[in-house]
Amino acid sequence: MKTKAGFSNYFLIVLFLLILLSPFIQQLFRIVPPMENKENRKLSEKPEFNPALLDPFPAAFESWYNDTFPFRNQFVKIYADVSVDWFNKSPFPDLVIFGKRPNLFMVDKELDTYMKNNLFTREELDRIRSEFKYRKEYLSGKGIDYYVAVCPTKYSVYPEYLPWYITPRDTISRTDQFVSLIKELGITMIDLREVLVNAKDSVSDPLFTATDNHWNEIGSFFGYREIMKHIRKKHREISIPDFADFKIRKQDRDGGNLAHMINMHERLRDVKYVFTPVTNKYTTSITPCPYPPPANFQESEFFKGYYRQNSDLPRILIIHDSFGKLVYPYFKDSFSRTVFIWDKWQYKLNEPIVEAEQPDIYLSLTVESLLGAVAENCIMR
Repeated sequence: MKTKAGFSNYFLIVLFLLILLSPFIQQLFRIVPPMENKENRKLSEKPEFNPALLDPFPAAFESWYNDTFPFRNQFVKIYADVSVDWFNKSPFPDLVIFGKRPNLFMVDKELDTYMKNNLFTREELDRIRSEFKYRKEYLSGKGIDYYVAVCPTKYSVYPEYLPWYITPRDTISRTDQFVSLIKELGITMIDLREVLVNAKDSVSDPLFTATDNHWNEIGSFFGYREIMKHIRKKHREISIPDFADFKIRKQDRDGGNLAHMINMHERLRDVKYVFTPVTNKYTTSITPCPYPPPANFQESEFFKGYYRQNSDLPRILIIHDSFGKLVYPYFKDSFSRTVFIWDKWQYKLNEPIVEAEQPDIYLSLTVESLLGAVAENCIMR
């Protein structure tokens, strides 16, 4: 009995030491194959030790080690799997909210916008009013038609998919403030919230990607058509395509950006809709990019341009964010020259590009949760 008890004690001691030392053993010998990090963020980099800069080093080193310690990615995956499979909850509720499955909702900026917790201050409204009044006068002076469009978040279109405990305040929203102000200035305001709310009951397919915070190809097509209806009031030569003008097929895809954030994009599969025009309009891409992109921003994201040869259709310049990417295929076939500018969420007027492009139509397209960035880049004129 003593021999067995002694052996058990030694075994437990050795096992405890192996567990204790396993991170160091793994770091040295890589016994367990490393698992790729699949979080949708940039991990901390290892800081260089500098005796002259000792104060920030401990925090920077701790941040790097927390992102890279042995078995970290395995533990993160296990935690995510258990949270989803056993408790049907988001493993990172400060980033992503689980709605009625399979719908995920982004927390950053979008939750506060829906809850109406981030209303514009009087100072911010004054800056927006001054800036957009200037833009209206500037574009009008050049004979350019000016349109401002606001895209809804998934919260605004599918509140019925949200958890029961998320209830917005009974007041106006930041989006309401912005829409009212732009209308007061006499600028054509295209509020796409109601359009998509009404459209969701007219089709059997969703208008937003379940595992992403963006609208999908169908939702963006409804948004495009509404914008085109406003533009066509002054430009009757423009035609507006309908669903019948495309062959539409579903295609399986990995989960979207919200699934990436919780490291579940391979498990939470999704679908995209491929729109193929029945009639080819023979649009040509504009290359290379003729304008310098913002610092630390990819040129391929900053600029997209298309033109149609021998076309008398108007020219359009579109300033947008990531919601604008899915309308590229629709707009590019509707004008003689279409230029998309994603200016790193600055939403500026971009006068040098206006001067160079000389468009007939200027459209700004902003998702409602990022109207704060619009205000930040407005100045008193």
